[in-house]
Amino acid sequence: MRTGAAAGAALAAVLAAAACSGGPVRITAPSPDPAAAQACRELEFPAKVNGLERRETDPETPYAAVWGSPAIALRCGVPRPSDPDTGLIERVVTIDGLDWLPEDSEQPRVWTLVGRAAYVEVTIPPKYAPPGTPPGELLTEFTPALSGLAKKPEGEY
Repeated sequence: MRTGAAAGAALAAVLAAAACSGGPVRITAPSPDPAAAQACRELEFPAKVNGLERRETDPETPYAAVWGSPAIALRCGVPRPSDPDTGLIERVVTIDGLDWLPEDSEQPRVWTLVGRAAYVEVTIPPKYAPPGTPPGELLTEFTPALSGLAKKPEGEY
């Protein structure tokens, strides 16, 4: 089974290759469980993120969206981050009322929304959040879409 960091790195390689083509951005489409799939289908993704237009994905899926080139990618219904209850949870950062778990990886930066009906992964290329800069402002652009996801019981991630 892939770890979150490995999956993020694989997605980054695909996004980087797609950025050069100008066509649809190839992504690894998530395969959410039925409850998460329903929650993800109800999301309304923004038309723009960080001033960047939304682009088509390949394959087309209701569980993912991308913006810009290189692409900022959102995937809804990804697997639960590894070991969130045994130490990693201390790394959860609350931004605009949403709990985000940063991946322990280099660039691109991968943040996973936790504590909601579905896990949502956002991949941010270094162009939009260089090393040493917090991606909080960029992540807040997803708040209107993601804050409607039902919360898990207090303390569950």
